[in-house]
Parts: sequence; C-alpha cells; structure tokens
Amino acid sequence: MDAWQILLPAFLFCCLMILTHSYLGLHVLARGIIFIDLALAQIAALGVSVAFLLGEEAHGSAAKLYALAATLLASFAFAALRKVPGKVNREVIIGCVYVVTMALSIVILSRSSQGMEELKSLFNGNILWVSWEEIAQVSIVYALLALFHFKYGRRFHDLSFNDEDGQGRNFLWEFLFFGSFSVVITLAVNLAGVLLVFAFLIIPAFSASLLAVRFGTRLFIAWLLGIVATMLGLVSAYVADLPVGATLVVLTGLLPLAALFLITVKKKFA
Repeated sequence: MDAWQILLPAFLFCCLMILTHSYLGLHVLARGIIFIDLALAQIAALGVSVAFLLGEEAHGSAAKLYALAATLLASFAFAALRKVPGKVNREVIIGCVYVVTMALSIVILSRSSQGMEELKSLFNGNILWVSWEEIAQVSIVYALLALFHFKYGRRFHDLSFNDEDGQGRNFLWEFLFFGSFSVVITLAVNLAGVLLVFAFLIIPAFSASLLAVRFGTRLFIAWLLGIVATMLGLVSAYVADLPVGATLVVLTGLLPLAALFLITVKKKFA
C-alpha cells in the first residue's frame, strides 16, 4: 500500500478537526476558559471508560453515546460558568473537573485487564486507522453544526467577544454553544485522542491570534497553520515510524514559535 493511501484518510480527518476546532478555539480564547476543551475531551473519555467497563466496545456506537451524554451533561453545568466571578476562578473549576474526571477514568479502567491499554488509546488516539465511513459520518455532523453556527454566528460571537460581564448572557444559548462543542469533541476524541483534540483546539487559534486581530483573519490563519502542521506531522511520523498522534501534537506545538518568528521577521523588514 502506498504512503498516500495510508495517510490520506488521517489527513482529511485532521482537516475536519482543524476547520471546526480552530473556530471553537478562538471562542474559547476570547472567553478566557482555555482548558474547557481539555476538560470536555476528558469527560468524553470518561464516558467511553464507563461504556468499556459495562462491556461495550470502546470505539463502538454505544461508547460514543455514553461520551456524548457525559459531555452534554457537563455542558449544562459549564453553561453556568459566567455566574462564577473572575476568570481565574472559572479556570480553577475547569481544572478541577479535568483532574477528577481523568482520575475517575483511571479508576474505572483499572477494573479491567485491558483498561490501561484503552486509557492509552484514549489519550493518543488511533487516527491513522480512521475509515472513510467514519470520515463521512463526521463530515455530515460537522457540516450541520457549521450551518447552525453560521446562522446564529452573531449571537455566539457576541457571547464570546462582547459580553465579558455577562450582562447579555442567555443560558440557553450558552448551553447550545457548549452542547455543539461537546458533539465536536465527542466525535473527535474517540479517534484522535484527548491530546490531539486539545492541541488542535487551542494551539492554531492561539498562534493565529499572535498574527492577526480580526476574527475572520485569525480563523483563516489558524486553518492554514493547522493544515501545514498536520502535513508535516503525518509525513514525519510515517518516515521516522513515530506515534502519529504524539508527533502531530509536537509539530502543532511548534506553531506559536513559528508565529513569533514571523512577527520578528515582519518587524525587521517593516
């Protein structure tokens, strides 16, 4: 089998993640709740852990439903985060949720002889083995969510960028934002793993924020940077026989340095 036949499905799935995750990442940065995506990804992993303990296939449909139920329940709670005064306090709450759910996943999976292998899989993912059927399913769901956010984009944008004090907050719309966030993460974490989901959500968006001010420009740059990092990561992993998920995270992690380099070059020649 040629290299492109192995890497193409993984590349396309990564592109789907970058297109959706970068958009959500910019909203997360604006809200100042940086680790919400890591917490939701770990909550999705907790749902998969519970399903696995109950005898379900860790990568099957039932496990995805458990993960979705867990993240939607968490989204209902996270929708009330604005009531907590101070961004630091909100981050503390999110951090506590992440630590506790990760510990719960370890405890639950320790009850199975294969549990630790599944835990490793949940962190690192199996993106190299994503199927065309899975790509099609995720594409349809992501497209529907994109249409939803396109139609109500102004409302979500105002909640993230123009409502720091929460004066115009609406619990329903907050829940719809976190709920759609949960769907995106649930579909991704089962294949890509917690680490790559977090990396794609925050790092391209943060890197783009260093280079541009306007939301649309940042989003385009985040897409571009994420796709370039994905291409380099997949090729590097294939050529050097490295773990794909971890290699993608490392290459994506270099994006802020690349952004700082571009800023330095721009200042030098300005």
